[in-house]
Amino acid sequence: MLAKVRRWGNSLGLIVPADVARDRGLRVGDQVDIEIRKRVPTIEELAGSFQLRTNLKTLLREMEEGWDDL
Repeated sequence: MLAKVRRWGNSLGLIVPADVARDRGLRVGDQVDIEIRKRVPTIEELAGSFQLRTNLKTLLREMEEGWDDL
């Protein structure tokens, strides 16, 4: 599963999607083992990710969401 690291107070947190949690029977308070590997996008992924945004509200929302990323 891919997860995006988010700021959580002074720490970092990962969100486990509901369907993944349900499939694995995860509950609040469960302990899990996590293997961390930083994903590096390929050239093909980067080249295909640049799209012209004509909707200013969408562009501004996307910019705000990215400010707390590390």
